[in-house]
Amino acid sequence: MKPLFFVHVPKTAGTSFRHGIEAYFGSSKIVYDYGPGAAQTSPPTRELVHVPVPDLWAFYRRCLALDTRLLAGHVPVSKYVSLCGASQTVTFLREPLQRAASEYSHFQRLFNYKGTFRDFIGMPLQSNRQAAIMQGTDLEAMGVVGLTEHYLESLELINARYGLAIQQREDNRAKPTVGASHDISAEDEAEFRRLNALDITLYERCRKLFETRLQLHRDDLPYAHAKLTQFDTHRVSGWAFWEGEDDAPVVVEVWVNGDLRGTVSAVHARPNMCRLQPPRGGHVGFMLTTPLSVGDEVQCRVADTGQWFPFKPRRVSASSAA
Repeated sequence: MKPLFFVHVPKTAGTSFRHGIEAYFGSSKIVYDYGPGAAQTSPPTRELVHVPVPDLWAFYRRCLALDTRLLAGHVPVSKYVSLCGASQTVTFLREPLQRAASEYSHFQRLFNYKGTFRDFIGMPLQSNRQAAIMQGTDLEAMGVVGLTEHYLESLELINARYGLAIQQREDNRAKPTVGASHDISAEDEAEFRRLNALDITLYERCRKLFETRLQLHRDDLPYAHAKLTQFDTHRVSGWAFWEGEDDAPVVVEVWVNGDLRGTVSAVHARPNMCRLQPPRGGHVGFMLTTPLSVGDEVQCRVADTGQWFPFKPRRVSASSAA
């Protein structure tokens, strides 16, 4: 069985989740990578990853031999997603300003950091922190992207998706409840937003994905991982696949200017996605050849459930028509 890969973004309630999953699986079933100097980092990681010549495939085989159920750490998603697969990858993201404020407080408490919040967010490492960690995969393909502000609902989605029963915990926190707000001055907030446009955009994308998925879960409908990737004056294309073990192709409706233009099955090969290990051997793409004009609004929907693809209708531009 492939292990889950938990991308632990700092100060997003990841420690609470980690301890909850330790209680569920047992520590012996978890392999950690928190860096070569961290006490939590597991022996297989030290022996095969944090060495002069890392062998990640040997590391993955060691994890399988140990019946590892979870691989987790403060690592970018790109480090292990090609081993575990995007559908086995989970994470939590947090409203960017509050996440940064929480990490600033953490640095003050644990490392005696003396700089101001403005100094802290001005450090290159702290700019667009979540976007940098998530670079290297399609968010729409990931198993579950939870939100710190909706921790219980996120656990509900993770438990339902993977057949688990992880309980809520609140560890490694300075505020009374997971996701509690920190007070930030208007000036510092404005500077933060200027420096972290990528994180703000990322969070909004994930919030919309989360809301869609939670509503489908509440309605007892399956969720489809789906993305519109290209559209111009000749065609509309993208990819889609069902969550879980459902290997049936997703039937996609293509809507133009609010009218149904055509229906197509997501069965075409997408070799560029193979690194993420999508189901159906990567045969999850769709394309509808149809004439479009500059200014047309394009949107896609899952035929079986009525799930709209993420975000608002996309408008055909002069550049996409070129």
